[in-house]
Amino acid sequence: MKNNFSLIRLWNYLNIYFLKPIDAVNDTITSDLLLKFNWEKKYLEIGSGDGMFSYIMHGNSFPIWFDRYINTNLKNKNIFEVNYDFFPKFKNRYYKIYPNISIDSKKHHINSINKIKFSRKTINANYEQFKYKRESENLIFFYTPHGLKSYSKSIHNISPILKKKGRLLVLLNLEKVKECFICYNLKKKTKGKIKIFFSKLDNGRFNETKKISNTFNNWERLFKKNQLKIKDYYTGLTPFTWRIYDIQTRPILKILIKFFNFFSIFPRTLLKLIWMIALYPLILIIYLLGSNLSKSKNNCYVAFELNKNV
Repeated sequence: MKNNFSLIRLWNYLNIYFLKPIDAVNDTITSDLLLKFNWEKKYLEIGSGDGMFSYIMHGNSFPIWFDRYINTNLKNKNIFEVNYDFFPKFKNRYYKIYPNISIDSKKHHINSINKIKFSRKTINANYEQFKYKRESENLIFFYTPHGLKSYSKSIHNISPILKKKGRLLVLLNLEKVKECFICYNLKKKTKGKIKIFFSKLDNGRFNETKKISNTFNNWERLFKKNQLKIKDYYTGLTPFTWRIYDIQTRPILKILIKFFNFFSIFPRTLLKLIWMIALYPLILIIYLLGSNLSKSKNNCYVAFELNKNV
């Protein structure tokens, strides 16, 4: 049954990432890792991003007409840094599992989270210094913190928030992932316009991911330094799959966005649905071959379940 839910999540992630379909594979695999652990009904979420990852991970979905590319500004370095003018109208409703509070450093992320109405409260703050009541949370989920300056300082800031028997779920990268950035490596090996081209495709992703990439033993040492111990862990996503993820449709992404956003909502949605149906078998194969959920240190992602070391 769990595999069936994974395939539904793969479709739901594809719905929001349809123009970068391997992002859907990536998010399905990382959510598979995280769902290996037990979740409290309410939890504190740190580094929420736009809120869409957790919303889908916990069994929800967006309407077929909506996706991340309907709200973009192609002139911005970060094309998703927008006001989210086109957004479904969500009502406050009951969820079995949800973030009671979401913390993120990006204002446009907070804007998106508030529109989804999945989290009960949002806080716009940096991850290294935000103020929060000590020993107040049973469960904290530390996702992928865009805008992170120091992972060590952020963990040092988060650890005291946990209650004595509290748990921290955290998604990180293993050292292996640094070898898999094709765009970044080609940028280093080329010159002139080609170098600029690959630099734009990388768009700072290597340097951002590097901050949350380390060996398993170094992660364990960092946790111990902050009174945290590993209760359990799972790894996933093969290096080959990350290399596909790193390139995928990035060279033509802006062209694809312009093409689909040229149409009004009904024909755009129809074209999108045809595109998704055509792509789904391919990304399903990539997902099945590339997930490799295990304890292997040769994967790219690791999800830790941590306890307070008291």
